[in-house]
Amino acid sequence: MSLTKFVGLLAGTALAGSALAASVDGGTDAMNEIANLKKEIAELKAANGDKWLTEQRETEIRAVVQDVLADADTRSSLQAAQATSGYNNGFFISSPDGNFKLQINGQLQTRWAYNWLSSRDMNNSTVSTTATGAATGFNTAGVSKAAYGFEVRRAKLEFSGHISDPSWQYAVTMAYQQFFGTNTSPAALRHAAGGGVTQGDSFAGGIGLENAYIKKDLGNGFNVMVGQFKSPFLREWLVSSKYQLAAERSLVNTLFSTGWTQGIQLNWNNDMLRVMASYNDGANNANLGSASGTNVGSDPALFGDNSGVGFTQWAFTGRVEAMLSGNWAQFDNLTSFRGEGSGILVGGGINWQRGGQQSNLNTNTTPANGNADGEFFSWTIDATWDLGGANLYGAWVMNTSYSLPGGASDINSYGILVQGGYFITDAIELFVRWEWMSTQHTNANNATLNNVAVDNISDNTPNSAFVNNIGTVGANWYISKNVKWTTDFGVSWNPVTFQTGLFGQNIAGADYRTEGANGGGQIVFRTQLQLLF
Repeated sequence: MSLTKFVGLLAGTALAGSALAASVDGGTDAMNEIANLKKEIAELKAANGDKWLTEQRETEIRAVVQDVLADADTRSSLQAAQATSGYNNGFFISSPDGNFKLQINGQLQTRWAYNWLSSRDMNNSTVSTTATGAATGFNTAGVSKAAYGFEVRRAKLEFSGHISDPSWQYAVTMAYQQFFGTNTSPAALRHAAGGGVTQGDSFAGGIGLENAYIKKDLGNGFNVMVGQFKSPFLREWLVSSKYQLAAERSLVNTLFSTGWTQGIQLNWNNDMLRVMASYNDGANNANLGSASGTNVGSDPALFGDNSGVGFTQWAFTGRVEAMLSGNWAQFDNLTSFRGEGSGILVGGGINWQRGGQQSNLNTNTTPANGNADGEFFSWTIDATWDLGGANLYGAWVMNTSYSLPGGASDINSYGILVQGGYFITDAIELFVRWEWMSTQHTNANNATLNNVAVDNISDNTPNSAFVNNIGTVGANWYISKNVKWTTDFGVSWNPVTFQTGLFGQNIAGADYRTEGANGGGQIVFRTQLQLLF
């Protein structure tokens, strides 16, 4: 019997009871009928009551199960909007309210490289000496024409995120640094040619510090950061090594790059324009203590008067970029995948600094790098064109070294870089690169050390007169989003006459070697596997 019939029967029984109670002539038959009805009602109530209780429990249990499944689905999701940990372009941990976040990324580049010096007889070169017979110049004795082997080019761990609220951001990058040797003699000169930097593509091996900064979002497109960061000058340098077109950046970049620095930087951007302006410790002077100062720090008897051992007195670096079409994210790399939208980016930058080494002697000498006595003004313009499956990039850069000691004339250095890539499949990209660089120096290509002529390698200084052309061809195979295999072949048609760039970057990172002005050029082959996480 249904619950509706049960209620109706109950109501009818109540009415019948009332009628019988009001009747004066009720009999025994009526009383018996009422007793039978009460018995039947009790049986129906018991049966339907158990059934109703069962249905209620089933509904409640179903609701509980649905809640548990929904909660489990939320906790197992890897989407950053819902989860407190997981993977979203990096492993992350965040608080439920989103005010605290730590993201961990990594980069590993393993490479096999081959370098061959084409015509210079490296085994028969002589060592320049002073009047007393002490070795002072470029030492090529015993250097093999062919050099090859495996290397871990980069191994990095990157920590980034925000704290207290998303406007307080941070980044710390720890990186294994290669040891880069040189061919100079004596041993002390091998370390005199580099900049003040002791980390970041220098010849100091071990674990080093790259990025280490705090950034505050000020709203309306403004943010400010303090600490250690990439000096905002060359676009090729600002694009991460993860996202380069070739296995390594160009030698034009090595010659002019301002590397990492320490300081303060103000940034502003909107939908089409971004500006970066920094006051810092100078190009490639990273991880330095402020008490290091601008000391002379050199022994004129060994290094001469302008070896560049000191640090920078002051430096200003700035860059402006205008996006004519596209979106900012696509210009984080130097390639353009199939299916991506087209875009055009143009930019320019300057770096102006005063070397910190205070000259003791009024000697006309060639500065070894941007820390030497003198002022250095660099500027660049560049353009990037993404075509959704193809890309073009070009840059012009120039540096003038002036106010040099001893009345030395200004030194102008120039560089041009043009490169492009084209995807022949969704995963395979072919590319080509050409670079030209030159230094115009009114002095002879030979330099002097303690007024004694040394080999025309000029102690590996990049400010000596030279001209060079380098071409590179290669291919990228994007095995997956996080794994890339790059192979390329480069030719230097002229001798590479410097070991480190104007601000201390080392050519060995690109697997090139110093030849000296009498060299005949070299070839470089590189094949590299990169993994990102």
